[in-house]
Amino acid sequence: MKKNFSLKSWLMNAVTVFATIIIILTALLMFVGYKVTNPAIRLLESNPTNYGLEYEEVRFENRVDQLSLSGWWIPSDKQTLFKNDKAVIFAHGYGYNRTEMPFSSLQLASRMNEEGYDVFMFDFRNSGLSDKAPTTFGGNEKSDLLSAIDYVSQEKGVKDIALMGWSMGAVTSILAGAEADEVKAVIADSPFANLNEYAQDSFQYWTGLPKSFAAGTTRAIGVIVPGFNPGEVMPLNAAQAYPSDKGLFLIHSIKDGAIPYSESEAIHRQAVGSEIWLPEKGGHIRSYFHFQDEYEDRVLDFLQRQFRKHDPFLSDPIYYS
Repeated sequence: MKKNFSLKSWLMNAVTVFATIIIILTALLMFVGYKVTNPAIRLLESNPTNYGLEYEEVRFENRVDQLSLSGWWIPSDKQTLFKNDKAVIFAHGYGYNRTEMPFSSLQLASRMNEEGYDVFMFDFRNSGLSDKAPTTFGGNEKSDLLSAIDYVSQEKGVKDIALMGWSMGAVTSILAGAEADEVKAVIADSPFANLNEYAQDSFQYWTGLPKSFAAGTTRAIGVIVPGFNPGEVMPLNAAQAYPSDKGLFLIHSIKDGAIPYSESEAIHRQAVGSEIWLPEKGGHIRSYFHFQDEYEDRVLDFLQRQFRKHDPFLSDPIYYS
């Protein structure tokens, strides 16, 4: 009798310990899932007036979930360079906002503005001055960017648009660029090719936890953000569907420790007509910081060549050495 009681007691203790471990692991995965989908919100530390730019404060709604998004419309006073207005929409990286990245996005906006491009800079959900909502690494951000395209096209009357994104913004630009006819060119600095595969491979880098926790965290994120499917965040597939007249220019530092440059190489191999530049230093989305003049020249050359395909009245493109 005493032996049976001891066995029963042992089994109950074992079940209790096992249940406690499961609860702790579940709580840990939910915590990690919450943290990665809710990065700290950075405040805006500068504005276009710091670069002598005229601008308009803008708020617009996401076309799907009606979140309020915040941005700046920076019109160029040199639109005589083009027969029709041309606009570039910036898409910032994960955990950043329209200005707070490892380089001065306003400096780049100023150069583009000087060359005759309108520039639209905005904050994705859960960033800057936009409404709070979980970050989804390009999933729901795609509809944020498509809504920005709607705003520029419908409210500002600009039908020739380019997208320029960094990291998560690069991924989102490739995804949105595949769906929006107004988009004639996409510049993607440091994207990943497939979210599911990248999340598995880089899980330890971002969280410090073993890769074996990746699948559980993905399931936890599915609970935290209902309807979000990481399997749909595949810029590799989106880029494969680009028509021949929609340009894609990939930029990726060989020294990038956060997203390997092989991710951009994979997209480039599958995207017919795409172009790629692999700077030899710079780290993650830091190529502009290290190669500002060359970066600007390459981007402007690419934009001019792509827009020329859709506007025969453009002057002959300038090729930079």
